Amino acid sequence: MSFRLTRYFTLTSLVFFAIASSGLGYIYRKSAQDNMLLMQESNNADLTRVLANQLWQEHFIPLLRESASMPSRELARHVRIQEIHRRVADQIRGSSVYKIKVYDALGRTIYSSELNQIGEDKRGNAGFMGALAGETRTELVHKDKFSAFEQVVENRDLIQSYIPQRDPGTRQIIGVFEIYSDATPLLARINKAEHLLTLALIIAFGTLYFALLLIVRRADRIIQQQARDQQRFQQQLAQSEKMSSMGQLVAGVAHQLNTPIAFSRNNIILALDVLHNDSPSDAEVDAVAIPSVPVVPMLEDVLEGLDQMRDMVTQLRNFTRIDRATIIAADLNTTLHTVVYIARSTLPTRIRITEDFSPLPEVECNPSQLNQMFINLINNAADAITAAGEIRVRSYAQDGRVHVEVIDDGTGIPADVLPHIFESYYTTKPGDQGTGLGLPIVADIVKSHCGEIHVETKEGSGTRFTVTLPVRNPDLTSSRPRP
Repeated sequence: MSFRLTRYFTLTSLVFFAIASSGLGYIYRKSAQDNMLLMQESNNADLTRVLANQLWQEHFIPLLRESASMPSRELARHVRIQEIHRRVADQIRGSSVYKIKVYDALGRTIYSSELNQIGEDKRGNAGFMGALAGETRTELVHKDKFSAFEQVVENRDLIQSYIPQRDPGTRQIIGVFEIYSDATPLLARINKAEHLLTLALIIAFGTLYFALLLIVRRADRIIQQQARDQQRFQQQLAQSEKMSSMGQLVAGVAHQLNTPIAFSRNNIILALDVLHNDSPSDAEVDAVAIPSVPVVPMLEDVLEGLDQMRDMVTQLRNFTRIDRATIIAADLNTTLHTVVYIARSTLPTRIRITEDFSPLPEVECNPSQLNQMFINLINNAADAITAAGEIRVRSYAQDGRVHVEVIDDGTGIPADVLPHIFESYYTTKPGDQGTGLGLPIVADIVKSHCGEIHVETKEGSGTRFTVTLPVRNPDLTSSRPRP
């Protein structure tokens, strides 16, 4: 399966751009909100100081003392409340402040710009507890409906601050101011800036994406062309490997055929010479001492040679069968016998090939491909034998699968070479003696038959290749031609 560079680049880019845009937008929004909170907290603290300077000593401290012994339900009727309410309203009129509340050290509301909240207990409130500990607490809250000084507002974003107030003499915290200020316009500007930033990022990333897309598409075309060139080159090398094997095969077969052809020809010539001469009498034969020619034994030798050549041609035809793409149920022992027969004709006589075949079930396969696979394994084994040696071809069935072993007593495979033996073009032979495609072709054929190949080797002692094939292969069966 080819890697679709453009598709994956597009998907990856879109995901990255979406995450980057969202992330940068979030970072901007968070930073802007934090800055707004700090600024508004400072404004609320300044407002608190202004109110404290004008009202704290004159009204709130006396109210704190006087309200300590008053029931909560009577605080709203305290004589100072109306004056404090009027002064506070004058101070915050026209500002962004919507509500002010003052708590004593026990968390009781001694004043609120929303008068019906006076007397409420807020001692469990986290903001109040933080301010009572000496911290200024500020948070952003949203209110669907909110009671302001002179009106009810809806759908507003508010900054809520809890600011501790200390006794001028002892510096102990004796109360807490709570101030709500409107942040809706500030948040609207932040949102607008965030949207503009997101739009700018989309435009920038989009421009970058299309520029990179042009580069990626060109790179993809180059890569695909290189892949096609590499595939053609690999096919050419594979064909070269096949032609090399075929050349060795033809040379071996020619050598094997040459002997029976030569003595058959000689015997026929002798027989023809006898038949073309006039038949002499026995007396003439005895007089000139002409030896009698055993024509019948010569013709029998000719027949034997012709039988050898017919057997050779039959095995050669089986090995190079025309129906290369046909998937059939085949007896691998027959296939192996043909391969071994051909191999014996091509390999040096110092290498002995033995057969050890057990009964096998028929296997769904492409016999032509298996012929190539097994001859490659035998040739590979022969290359590892530098002197006299033996190649053993063994077959057996086990666990519903067919196993074929090619075992040699050659030099073995070095440890640093073993991980690379199935890599295309990897070879330890000189450049003019190997293409590095013999074992990779074997691995591809095994894979196409949904099989497995394993190798066991010991340097200096030999190597065992084991091919395991399923008896029935649905992937191959589906491509089998229908009668």
